[in-house]
Amino acid sequence: MNTKVFATLVVVVTSTLFSLSTQSCITQWFDNDDPTGQGDYELLSDLLTAYSGEICPNPVGIEVRTVSGILASQTGNIFQVNNPSSGFACVNANQAGGVCADYKVRFTCPEAWCASCRTPWFDRDNPGGLGDYETLPLTLSTYPLQVCAQPIAIEVETISGTPTLPTGNNFQEYDPKLGFSCVNAQQNGGCQDYKVRFTCPVIFCQPQCVTRWFDSDNPNTNGSDSELLSVLQSANAGYICSNPLGIEAQTISGQPASQTGNVFQSYNPTVGFSCVNANQASGMCADYKVRFTCPEQWCSSCRTPWFDRDDSSGLGDYETLPLIQIAYPLQVCAQPIAIEVTTLSGTPALPTSFPDYDALLGFKCVNGACQDYRVRFTCPKTFCGGQCVTRWFDSDDPTTKGGDSELLTNLLSAYSGSICPNPLGIEAQTVSGQSASQTGNVFQVYDPTNGFSCLNANQGGAICADYKVRFTCPEEWCSKCMTPWFDRDNPGGMGDYEPLSLTPTAFPQQVCAQPIAIEVSTITGTPVLPTGNHFQTFDPLLGFECVNDFQNGWTCLDYKVRYKCFCKIVGPTIESRPFELTNLTDFLNVG
Repeated sequence: MNTKVFATLVVVVTSTLFSLSTQSCITQWFDNDDPTGQGDYELLSDLLTAYSGEICPNPVGIEVRTVSGILASQTGNIFQVNNPSSGFACVNANQAGGVCADYKVRFTCPEAWCASCRTPWFDRDNPGGLGDYETLPLTLSTYPLQVCAQPIAIEVETISGTPTLPTGNNFQEYDPKLGFSCVNAQQNGGCQDYKVRFTCPVIFCQPQCVTRWFDSDNPNTNGSDSELLSVLQSANAGYICSNPLGIEAQTISGQPASQTGNVFQSYNPTVGFSCVNANQASGMCADYKVRFTCPEQWCSSCRTPWFDRDDSSGLGDYETLPLIQIAYPLQVCAQPIAIEVTTLSGTPALPTSFPDYDALLGFKCVNGACQDYRVRFTCPKTFCGGQCVTRWFDSDDPTTKGGDSELLTNLLSAYSGSICPNPLGIEAQTVSGQSASQTGNVFQVYDPTNGFSCLNANQGGAICADYKVRFTCPEEWCSKCMTPWFDRDNPGGMGDYEPLSLTPTAFPQQVCAQPIAIEVSTITGTPVLPTGNHFQTFDPLLGFECVNDFQNGWTCLDYKVRYKCFCKIVGPTIESRPFELTNLTDFLNVG
């Protein structure tokens, strides 16, 4: 290849770069080869394989430099290939000096690819002072959770909307992994004011959930406040995903980290957060807490349905955890580990925009002009394992002691062995069967950790209804002294009827007369709970019934049931094998 041909190629490539659509993005640099063999081959087909998802399949431009940053056109090398469709190749045999330089390449990609998972525009700085610094680390801290830690492309414009490309300009940084910076001293007349946006891996734009806040350190120990991911994962096993997509840091009083004036050693979801006292002008970091966004695979490992108990009329949209636990009993855990919020149409809501967006509090949007939102939670995996449902308990009424208190500690004492010490969920109804959420009463307590309480003094001159409660319990408690699964009916005919009264006949000597809990699943093994479904009976003392006519046009599935009984004494030990007798006197109330 002669110099004339080479010069022509350079002109063609340069022309391609400057005739781009006004909507295009620039990838990171790729260096997949070196010239130690036959040459340096940075071919598009090879790069697409080696960096799957990080390069568009149809680039509209290519830029080539040596790994030290020298423009390819200034090296004197002759190139076999240098175009966006094929990539780049420099063959040693074609060089007067016998060897090619070591090159890196990057591409400009079309709008359709750039827009597949793109952030908003960010403009955190202006050219006053030393220049305009829109670097990725500063963007991550200023706009937490809004940009991925490892972008695959970057776009830069002036704030008036004029696209700015890296070639033909003298920018200090223009790289998706670093961000953008323009230094006034390097420009004739100084920098303009720029904005940037990034293209992220597609996983960043898939559903994400937001974890709880974590605060494992303070700046008075070890000379820093370090909320490092590895440390937090060890201390909070199962509560943080292994591969967070984003991180947000605030002071423990709620001030965004970017507003504190502190300088951060680390602030990214891969490593976590660290502020070192020695790096601060004041000599001391603030005390910080952090939270993470996690990918769909982790969020969905134990996830509730979507809940939409409120709308945006009135004061706003209040989807708080306490109110959801009342409106949707047994369907959400008491201590969620993550939360996800979208509009009803499915548009994700940004956590940093709302007064409450917290796994332990729920979600709140205060009007000026909220949309209608829905929420769902990720729970500890124990919540999605097998759960059994206890009997109903009614130990109090509202005519005594100024209210109706069905507190867990009292119930555990009054009904020893009949309730697990660590319930996963609680449901309250009036003794006539009305859901507590429909009574209009205000509740002092309604959670599985404490139980239920309604105080007459809080009812605006009225009196509390008379309530009963039941609990869901974890597999560890349910599985002790549990019967086999029973499936005596199928949903043909009127429905699936698995009443306790018929079970001893169909399965003699295999179930106790007075079970203390019931567990139901489909015959394929999917657990079901009494709330959120249209079951006519779901009670350890009555059994289970699903009636086809009450399924809103659907037919019942085929279900199986099993029961937890009081354990039987065999010699000096408690027997927990399947039961052989149905006489309650053969079982002792020992839990």
